[in-house]
Amino acid sequence: MTVLCVDDHPVLLRGLEQNVRFAVPEADIHGFTNSKDALSYAKGHGCDVLLTEIELYNHGGMRLAEQIKALFPRANIIFVTVCSEKEHAKEVLRLRPSGYLTKPATREQIAEELRNLRYPVPDASPSLRRGCI
Repeated sequence: MTVLCVDDHPVLLRGLEQNVRFAVPEADIHGFTNSKDALSYAKGHGCDVLLTEIELYNHGGMRLAEQIKALFPRANIIFVTVCSEKEHAKEVLRLRPSGYLTKPATREQIAEELRNLRYPVPDASPSLRRGCI
């Protein structure tokens, strides 16, 4: 399972990566502080799950999610954001994300979202398949 984590705050990004690693230790997890690098990586390596902040500097997380979905229609998008649901509800719903968490997102919340992906990943962690996180 290839998981991309994107947040323009390095400390928050490290925390997000650690929480994903806790939930799925064997996943291929990559963190990025900007959408351009995340998109470039995805083009070359794929993307099963994208966890992104909506309000990213320059090209926002919403735009990144749209680009990832265009490249990988079955990519699971999970927004992990400071934005309230009301601010971006129409845009978020249009993308049909797998999940939406407000910061600070706990390990347990992230694990729950990964257990309930919109598009289950065939080679996902045995703990995800069994729902044992």
